[in-house]
Amino acid sequence: NNVYSSIGSAVYHGGILEAKKRFANHFTVLANYTFSKAIDDVTDFNSDYSPFDATCLRCDRSLSDFDQRHKVVLAGVFASPFEQSRIFSGFELAPIFSYNSGHPFNLLAGADVNSDGHFTNDRPPGAGRNTGLGPSFTDFDLRLSRAFKLGEKASLMFTAEGFNLANHTNYSSVNNVVGPDFAAPFTVHGNANLYPNQPLAFTAAFPARQIQLGVRLSF
Repeated sequence: NNVYSSIGSAVYHGGILEAKKRFANHFTVLANYTFSKAIDDVTDFNSDYSPFDATCLRCDRSLSDFDQRHKVVLAGVFASPFEQSRIFSGFELAPIFSYNSGHPFNLLAGADVNSDGHFTNDRPPGAGRNTGLGPSFTDFDLRLSRAFKLGEKASLMFTAEGFNLANHTNYSSVNNVVGPDFAAPFTVHGNANLYPNQPLAFTAAFPARQIQLGVRLSF
């Protein structure tokens, strides 16, 4: 039988540093840094994520699945200063760079290590919860637009947007089933040189470079 109880606990500590500056009417920059730490003893209201030892909930107290130690965002908006020029007026450039450190992941044995009839949450003997650290995320996006006035109230805007312009491979998940014989050290990372069916190999990635064009008519 599965028993569900609302006895989980969690704590979050975080600090944010942000700077924003607008220069004249054509140049705005934003810088944001978040340092945080999230700790809990439960993953979700789901029996597949129940504690390894149901009699010792504190033994599963560790970093949360959504713990993210560092997050950096740099962004800007650059508007064309040539307002009177028929060729160069109306342009706007908006780049954004973001970096996130990796999320923890739980090492799984893939077997009923403690003989409780439930194997989906069992870890290798001696391994704590969420001792693995997933891949970081780095992204650079860019948006270029130009607006045209069509009379007093109407306007037409053309946009070109690029996502992950550097085409950087951002892995999204790790094969965390390492087997019951996996031994210490348990503080591990994913490995891009392994095949997806191997333990600690990356199994998926976020989208590669994407570019989209658009037009908007306002009236």
